[in-house]
Amino acid sequence: KAVEIDPTNSQAWYNLGVSLTPKETVTVGSGNFTKQGCHVKALAIDPTNSQAWTNLGASLTPTETVMVGTGNFTKKECHAKALEIDPTDSHAWNNLGASLTPTETATVGTVKYTQQECYLKALEIDPTSVHAWN
Repeated sequence: KAVEIDPTNSQAWYNLGVSLTPKETVTVGSGNFTKQGCHVKALAIDPTNSQAWTNLGASLTPTETVMVGTGNFTKKECHAKALEIDPTDSHAWNNLGASLTPTETATVGTVKYTQQECYLKALEIDPTSVHAWN
């Protein structure tokens, strides 16, 4: 209902995306939106919505890409984008680590991080993060 009332509200689109299962769609106005579609819409409205970036990344498979604005983004690139916006997001650090193999790196800004370094960053920010400890 919130996106029908204010279709320019990025957070409302993000919240709608979070509420959907990966295979679920919702009709808003004359369009049908998936979980990914809601996050893409949130980012079209506000490309600095770090939560939408990391949740979009979480919704992608390791080989999948998604078009946001004029660029295609992988799972890792979505998480890195979230961290460029909010480097204190322990969930995004954990998600980035989870998207890497032990031998891969990901670039956040101009710095490359290994899987282990991502998990350590998540724990540095939130030492009680159950996900990063696993």
